[in-house]
Formats: sequence, C-alpha cells, structure tokens
Amino acid sequence: MLYCVAIFSTYECLMKYLKQFNQRLRNMRENRHFSQQDIAAFCLVDPSVIETWESDQLNSRCYPSLANILDLCFKTGTALEDLVDMPDAPIEKQLALPGINLGEENDLAESLVELGEQIEKLIPSADEHELLRRYRKSDAQTKELILQLIVN
Repeated sequence: MLYCVAIFSTYECLMKYLKQFNQRLRNMRENRHFSQQDIAAFCLVDPSVIETWESDQLNSRCYPSLANILDLCFKTGTALEDLVDMPDAPIEKQLALPGINLGEENDLAESLVELGEQIEKLIPSADEHELLRRYRKSDAQTKELILQLIVN
C-alpha cells in the first residue's frame, strides 16, 4: 500500500504541470487549424490518444509523455510554456552553461551558436597540439625549462 501511495504522489507531482494541458492543446490545435489526426501524426500515436489528451473528463483523460510534448513543440513551433503550466515563482537553481544566458530574452538558436563559439575557443589549435606533443616527448630537464619560460 505504501508503494502505491509513493507512486500516486510522484504522479501527482509530475501532473501538476499538465493540469491545463488538455485545454492548451485543444486551443493550439484549433488556432493553427490542425486536426487530431495531424497532432497524432506529429507524435506518432493513434488519433484516439489525442482525444484522451484533450478530454474534459478527468476519469477518461490521459497525459502525453515528455517525448510527445517535445515532438509537439518542435513540429508545431509551439513554445513549451504554451502547453504546460509553468510555476509562478522563477526557478532559481538553474544549471548555468557558458554561452547560454537564460536571463535575457534571447532566441535559443542564438544561444546555441554562442555556446558553440565558446566551445571552439577551448579546443586547442594545431600549433597548441604540436607544442603539447613535443612537451610530452621531452625529458624532465627540458620540461622544467619550458615551465620556467612560461612562468616568466
């Protein structure tokens, strides 16, 4: 019984972001003139599944997987925030990645280009590879002289 309670609690926690998903999906679909068959094709599911996603009856409603939600976002150009219920308070513990500034209203594509540029700066050039190769082949005395040159 305790196991069932734990599963139900986890399910409830996950579903808190999808409480209005049925309405949001239906509105997006109707505004963009997609049929339930179109949405089903995007998510590679049967059209009857879309009907259960959009159901107003809680006892007959089911929810999409994360993969289905991402398929909808990518294939329809819909922002994730338009389909799921986002928390009112901002999430403060966000993973910071160099080149991706989530605090500004930047386009994700621009941020990914910037991230790629930052990564390119970290990759050693051909000359740096050659220096490292020669350093590794050097004897201890030569390595010490090279390090002294770098420090000075």
